[in-house]
Amino acid sequence: MPFDFRRFDIYRKVPKDLTQPTYTGAIISICCCLFILFLFLSELTGFITTEVVNELYVDDPDKDSGGKIDVSLNISLPNLHCELVGLDIQDEMGRHEVGHIDNSMKIPLNNGAGCRFEGQFSINKEVAQKSDVQGRMIQ
Repeated sequence: MPFDFRRFDIYRKVPKDLTQPTYTGAIISICCCLFILFLFLSELTGFITTEVVNELYVDDPDKDSGGKIDVSLNISLPNLHCELVGLDIQDEMGRHEVGHIDNSMKIPLNNGAGCRFEGQFSINKEVAQKSDVQGRMIQ
């Protein structure tokens, strides 16, 4: 007698004459299909939408040096006019400059349809604090 591999089938077919459709089963099936469609569409719109981030965080690899961090920017914005481009500088020490123009240039791209912004500035480092196991602050 040969080995019957079909006996491992856990999704066995039930004959049609042994099943009955019910209103409760239809409602649950429709709700599940609508919920799956909602999840699919919400994930699709989240994937398609563009997120604009207007912040730049600078991390200093040399944590032990004091003073300021020198920052150089060279950003090309192919679909933004130069008169709309600006630079605001804010650091954790309280410095806040709106419309920073020192050491910066706006170079038109694509016949004035875009802009390349180049600038150099320095920012104050944030004072790093460490805490020990007992919760006291160590400078």
